Amino acid sequence: MGITNQEFQVAMETYGAKRLTNYFGDDYGTSVECFDVEGIVFVYSGTNYVITENKQVLEKIIINVMPEFGETTSSGESLWWSEKHSIRGMLTLVAMIEGKYSKEYVNELTNAAYKKLLDCEFIKSNIELPPHSLQSPKMEQLDKLLTEFSNVVNPFGNSDFKIKEPIQYLGTIKVSMEYSETITSLILTSNASETVFVEDITGWLYDSSVAIQRNRSNGYINIGNYYCNGSDGKGIDEIIYLTYKEDENSYESSPNDIDLRISLKTGMAWKGSFEDNAKPVTDEQIDTMIAYLKITIKKLRKKIMGYIVEL
Repeated sequence: MGITNQEFQVAMETYGAKRLTNYFGDDYGTSVECFDVEGIVFVYSGTNYVITENKQVLEKIIINVMPEFGETTSSGESLWWSEKHSIRGMLTLVAMIEGKYSKEYVNELTNAAYKKLLDCEFIKSNIELPPHSLQSPKMEQLDKLLTEFSNVVNPFGNSDFKIKEPIQYLGTIKVSMEYSETITSLILTSNASETVFVEDITGWLYDSSVAIQRNRSNGYINIGNYYCNGSDGKGIDEIIYLTYKEDENSYESSPNDIDLRISLKTGMAWKGSFEDNAKPVTDEQIDTMIAYLKITIKKLRKKIMGYIVEL
């Protein structure tokens, strides 16, 4: 996971770095943020890292920064050679350049930067699920679970939750956020678990991946719920999907592997990305989706949400 443009901008503004006129050129493909710290210009790459444009950061500073992240080489997660990949990495580096570094100071800045990032209207309320045509006790149960699922994927979207200070969970949970006029995305990652919330001009998505152990194998569950508003020309639909792989290290399919998609608009279910083999959803398929949603919600409460929310 790298650093997004918004994360870089908020980090440098929180630090108080001097902002320069945005760069634009073939190397970036778009207008990118840039800031000056002691004559060193930091420029967003246009993808997921920050570079220095006019001067190499002193090697001795990089050497001092690495131990703060438990890194022993200049190709670690936060600092990869001349690239900077995290808010904390950026703040540590610029504070050392100006001789202001202390762990407490960087923690304070990191906490402030993430609070600004997460103070975003787009993630402060989760999507209210649209009405659909399928009506049954099983579907009511599935609807209830999907509401719970949206809250564990984006815990910031439930106003009833008491959210911890970012610095309390950033050592365990990686937070990546990006927003613009056309898209908002929030990614939360912990050991063997990840959640993704995306809202754009075509609709929205709640997605998760969790590791699971069964039959002495390391497998995973990928489950998600997305809504298409029809603006992409494919029509309006809400789909729940489930992929379960019993052994993620095996290239061969297991009889226990699952690939299932259910349309809540049409009541059809199918396997794979194409609806050519779609058939009316069965109670057994709904039960399968409910069972794996319950497993996923339980794991995400423990692996991600529990670190962020005062339970």
